[in-house]
Amino acid sequence: MAIKAAAVGVAVVAIIAAIIMGPSAFLVGDIGISGSNNLTVDGVVMPSQINTSGTLQNFIGGGLRMKWGFKVYVVGIYSDPKVMTSLKKKYSGFGANDSNLSDLATDFSKSKPAKTVLLRFQRGVAASDISDALGEALKPKVGAATSDDFQKFILDMVGGDRLEKGSDIYITCKGEKLSASLTGGKDASSISIKGLCPAIFEVYLGDKAVSPQAKKGFAEGVAAIMSS
Repeated sequence: MAIKAAAVGVAVVAIIAAIIMGPSAFLVGDIGISGSNNLTVDGVVMPSQINTSGTLQNFIGGGLRMKWGFKVYVVGIYSDPKVMTSLKKKYSGFGANDSNLSDLATDFSKSKPAKTVLLRFQRGVAASDISDALGEALKPKVGAATSDDFQKFILDMVGGDRLEKGSDIYITCKGEKLSASLTGGKDASSISIKGLCPAIFEVYLGDKAVSPQAKKGFAEGVAAIMSS
């Protein structure tokens, strides 16, 4: 059963090492424990670790993506431990409400080791609606042409008209290569367009994040790691 506490994304500092090095992520608030290898984000079970693009990645933070008052999907942000090790050197002592969150999020988004956005859908949606929404969020960051290419890439990867409740989309970046999959990194489609990978993460972590809850969960997860 998930263990709940007051604040979204606040980690149990005593076991942050398990997030960085081990198989479990134990977080509290709207993110909680759910078995040895899973956690819950707003009541939705998410993996504490994933393996995509040949890299084991740990959960950092996450939260709901709302649209028109509906719960669309839960966002999970994951990364190769190398990313957090590098950021810890630069942002030691970082707090979730620090003014340099924007700089940290930009450095995270531009980092080269593997990192992933996992979208776990909480309602059935048209594949075109998801690709259009992601494309629109990307357009100010990468331009119309790259946005259109990404929308087509996502539609081709989904390979159907709808994503049903409980479906996943894994979007992993490693260097400039972006891979996307419905199956946790297996049989992934890939695309390489300069600037696309940082922009994907800026959609969720930038100044105009489409999910403020996910950005907050990320910030609080990073802060807990920094304090460990």
